[in-house]
Amino acid sequence: MENYIVRIYRRDAADPHKVAGVFESVEQETENTFTNLNSLVSLLASNGADGDATDAIDTARTAEGKP
Repeated sequence: MENYIVRIYRRDAADPHKVAGVFESVEQETENTFTNLNSLVSLLASNGADGDATDAIDTARTAEGKP
């Protein structure tokens, strides 16, 4: 099981996919910044997160009523 720490410092209330923060991989001892939700998903995917990270975005968009 991988462990990550995600800190979100900024979020656009009008567009929840516009977020900025820091992504840390505990096991790899790495820290990367992200400036939008797609960047965060890419970091998760490149660090070997289980499952399909894009499914999480699609689910979030559907819940918000976005295509």
